[in-house]
Amino acid sequence: MASQNALYLLIDERLQRDELTLPGLPKTAEQVRNATLDPDCNLHDLAHIIQQDAVLSARLIRLANSAYLGGRNKAESLMQALTRIGMRRIRTLAFAMAMEQVFEPDNDIVKMFSEQFIKESREIAAASVVITKDLQRRGIGHRLHQDVSLLAGMVSRIGVTPILRMASEFEDSFANPTFINECIMQLSSPLGTNILKYWQFTPNLVQVPLHFNKGRTNLDDAITVNYCDIVHLASLLTGNNSGERQNVTVVEYELRGVIESADLWQQDSTQESYHQVLDLFG
Repeated sequence: MASQNALYLLIDERLQRDELTLPGLPKTAEQVRNATLDPDCNLHDLAHIIQQDAVLSARLIRLANSAYLGGRNKAESLMQALTRIGMRRIRTLAFAMAMEQVFEPDNDIVKMFSEQFIKESREIAAASVVITKDLQRRGIGHRLHQDVSLLAGMVSRIGVTPILRMASEFEDSFANPTFINECIMQLSSPLGTNILKYWQFTPNLVQVPLHFNKGRTNLDDAITVNYCDIVHLASLLTGNNSGERQNVTVVEYELRGVIESADLWQQDSTQESYHQVLDLFG
């Protein structure tokens, strides 16, 4: 317990004093963001940046050829893939596909946690897309975008990153599952919000980690649903939220009209859509 408290206090102290080193955006994602801020940026500029990252390039080609984009003719090159994705969507989807690069620990225990949270983030992201798609089918989620839901799911657990880095930095004292789990439970939400602010994400995404555990208690009906609600519901449906501190339940989302029935997740069509998106990550 003493070590557990020490890790918690060390992270909390650095956070309060604004001395906690927050992770930077993955290099390629940051370059893509900067490039897209230039009104003269074109697909050739983005292809030149992205092709330096073999993993991201492969994922975007896979994405372009997936049912997610509904492409019929196979894209064989990065340029063909980016053309199919389109300028408007590249930034968001490149961010989503690059998020896993933030987790790069050396310690075996910390690496185990990293792999776990990458898996969970993928599942939450895929489920978020499915929920958004269902809302749009019902004429409710016209303000929402499936690409942004994908990104929201991928960054929902980003607050785990500095905790794992601290555990790796002081591995002799803190690389212990019990210690790490407690800090994740206590600190990952505010840390996640701080990271997204640091990365200059838009307000609709910055709040996502803050509501990951409990959901938004002021959600009145499906008309006012946002990415915080979608990600929280996705975490519940995929079993990636323990429910110990949750406030809004799956049944309550049904009562508010966010989903039509509590058994939505068990339906064959839902599972098929979910696994199609999940396959994007390879």
